[in-house]
Amino acid sequence: MAINNKDVEVLSEALFCYYFAIYNKKKQSVYTDGVWNRIKNAKDLTSFTDSFGITPMVKNVNKDPAFLSRVPKVMEFLINRKSFWANALKSQMEAFFSGANLKSGNSYFIMRADMIPKEYDPYTAYDELSQKVRGKLGFRGTIDKDKWNPSDVWIFTRKSMNDLKKFIMLFKNQLINQPEYSVKMMEKLNNKIYSLYQDGVLLPVSLKAPTGKAKVVFENDVTSDIVKVVKYDEIDFSTNNQDAKIRFSVDLVDKESGRKIKPQYIKGIIKTKTVLSGGARLEIEAGGAARYGSMGTENYQYLIRETDRSGILSLNRIRNKKEFFDLKNKYWGRTQGAQWLARAEYVREFKKDAKAFRKEIEPYTQELFKHINGTVWDSASIEMKAKSPEEAYLNKTHAGEVAVAVEDITSNIMRDITVENLFNLAASQGFGAGVSLSQLQVRMKMQKKMSKEMKEEFKTIDVSSSKKLWTSCFYLVVK
Repeated sequence: MAINNKDVEVLSEALFCYYFAIYNKKKQSVYTDGVWNRIKNAKDLTSFTDSFGITPMVKNVNKDPAFLSRVPKVMEFLINRKSFWANALKSQMEAFFSGANLKSGNSYFIMRADMIPKEYDPYTAYDELSQKVRGKLGFRGTIDKDKWNPSDVWIFTRKSMNDLKKFIMLFKNQLINQPEYSVKMMEKLNNKIYSLYQDGVLLPVSLKAPTGKAKVVFENDVTSDIVKVVKYDEIDFSTNNQDAKIRFSVDLVDKESGRKIKPQYIKGIIKTKTVLSGGARLEIEAGGAARYGSMGTENYQYLIRETDRSGILSLNRIRNKKEFFDLKNKYWGRTQGAQWLARAEYVREFKKDAKAFRKEIEPYTQELFKHINGTVWDSASIEMKAKSPEEAYLNKTHAGEVAVAVEDITSNIMRDITVENLFNLAASQGFGAGVSLSQLQVRMKMQKKMSKEMKEEFKTIDVSSSKKLWTSCFYLVVK
């Protein structure tokens, strides 16, 4: 039977839980993957976990409906592609048990994030906070919980369950009494989770398919001296696609000295990705096209506009050209503020009459392309590949607006920081616009470390820490 993307997600997470429990009990020498040939239903599953003495550890996985419906696919999942996942899970266990903060003597309970009981689920506290953030920013939608903590699997002990129950109850009461959101609210939640991790009683784990020998990486570790510094490389708004790609690189830097520990640790792209029914997103790909995550339109409109508006001003100068007078009246009357992208208006007209929309928008799309590339867009090949020629123009127009808004940021440092803010949200590092003091300081130290004269540009940058909404929560990545 075919294995789809959702199957891979659920099975890789659930099987990580079972493997963890088996390795934690030191029963791996008597476990064989062939056991899954005999497991057909929930009763068989419980018999299996009972035989290994791991039922208490995995009881929430045993009753996980998303996993139970996929039990017949487990064996095929494990042996497909020359037993890729069977080998990957073993590699993950070797890395995890040598690299995570597991304390001997603790009784652990492991489950997929979707199966955490609400009374001690950290995401219930986050949901309350995200409502506060939505109110503060005037967003229609909330910010995806994965942008705060993208963990797929959580490992608890009785102590962390009880501590979180008490914390979440008190925390919700405090939120009710504090109508205005402040960054300190998220810090309290983050600090609680990190302190429980340090005690060895809570482990939030994000899983990535290993590309070689698995390893454990610590993300958003507040005690680390190493920071990620993003540099904008170029805009790729080319002929043979419907998107725009913001190319960037990430250096690992010692925040005290400014020394690059690992230059170009990541080379990646942030690209426009549009789905007519679901709006527009920016999606980040890096490290061999592995997807880090995506952002909704509201999120990245806010980050770009509130970090540096010079690129948006350039976009509006194009819109203000006399040949686009009718388009301005029709589409751009409400794009001077926070909603500076016009995609919603384009989609509305596209749905009414796609051919008419394409005809009226084409000169503007071509102007955006010419502004970036100095030539016209030969759309013929893309029109053949797209769902329709008209939708190709809808997507390319939106992509062009994002491209101009980023490429035309006048300060190189501010353009780097804008892209860093986009990366941080998509990669679950933090959510904040503007320039934080730490972003500025580490860049100044990097300049001095390279024995370069301090650029005049640094003196004109305003620190705007008030636009920092949160640092994302600590978690472990097994990849």
